[in-house]
Amino acid sequence: MELLYKEDWAASEKRLDAWWHGQIIDRAVILVTAPRQGVTPEHWAEFSPENVPPGRFDAWLTDVEQVIPRLEKQIAATFWGGDAMPVMFPVSISMVAIIAAYLGCPYRLVPGSNSAWAEPIFTDWRARPKLAFDPANPWWTLSKKLLDAAAQAAPGRFYVGLPDLNGPSEAVALLRGTQELMTDLLESPDAVKGAIDEANVAWLRYWQAANGVIHQHIGDYLFWMGIWSDRPAIDLQSDVSCLISRKMFDEIILPSLEQQTRWIERTIYHLDGPDAVRHLDSLLALPRLTGIQWVAGAGAPPISRWIRLLRRIQAHGKLVELHVEPWEVETLLTELEPEGLLLSTVCSSEEEARDLLKKAARLTARKRWVR
Repeated sequence: MELLYKEDWAASEKRLDAWWHGQIIDRAVILVTAPRQGVTPEHWAEFSPENVPPGRFDAWLTDVEQVIPRLEKQIAATFWGGDAMPVMFPVSISMVAIIAAYLGCPYRLVPGSNSAWAEPIFTDWRARPKLAFDPANPWWTLSKKLLDAAAQAAPGRFYVGLPDLNGPSEAVALLRGTQELMTDLLESPDAVKGAIDEANVAWLRYWQAANGVIHQHIGDYLFWMGIWSDRPAIDLQSDVSCLISRKMFDEIILPSLEQQTRWIERTIYHLDGPDAVRHLDSLLALPRLTGIQWVAGAGAPPISRWIRLLRRIQAHGKLVELHVEPWEVETLLTELEPEGLLLSTVCSSEEEARDLLKKAARLTARKRWVR
């Protein structure tokens, strides 16, 4: 389909389809966004949660009459360069691991920030509630309403992305409380694994239901990483894994991730920070896992300083997805193989974004010629 806010959508779809297959057409895949030419900083400021009065913040994120028009304006004000596809996330991705709310956690939005707070509800593993898809859950009902409104407005203009479901182990950590869960993993590992397995089935049901709402009006798949796919695709996560050993990860968490790779054709694991690296070999051994997104984490060296780790991922035949600073693009294109490499970045202006894309095309062409 043609997209109003994307001038070269057909070429980008071909590049992204090739990337999903570990191939390349003309250059490495680059998603770059920037304020569209002529958009002022004052105009862009209206899209920032930091500028919303606390008393209006919940409605700013949950009222359909506010959310959809505001996000449409933001899409129109954005330059969707390279292979970035215009996409609306009507259920804000700042509502991290919203599946915890779908499973019963009291869920509170934090004014002025990109975060939400889930209050634990598990106090006794023997008496915990069943973790299952609930079509009447108020947070799911709200999400469904937002997704439907966005999807109705989307055809010919933009895609619609999924809520941030995160992963079943993260949902259980929020339902129980992370500190308490660490003790439980030592004292009651079978109870924890049972809850994760149960949450995993609920995760799949919510993923299916969310796509079902969207696909009533528009096709294809996008999740919070912003990567377009014409086949079922999703991110996989377990941020709580940074707190546990590889042995415990392999026994308690990895089986649910392996199951997700069986359920959904294309999967990108969100590997977040140096403490998660201990699990990389286990992840690389998953035959159906499509790729890895590496995030260096707060206080760690920038992405371009992790070339050895990134080469390790590529050597195992996995795709690599990176959110990087514009100045890192040249280094990464020079040091890594362009096949299966996806770089996502944000520039300060449309002119800067276009110049970056020209440079990326030259670098890729030079590297392929040298071969």
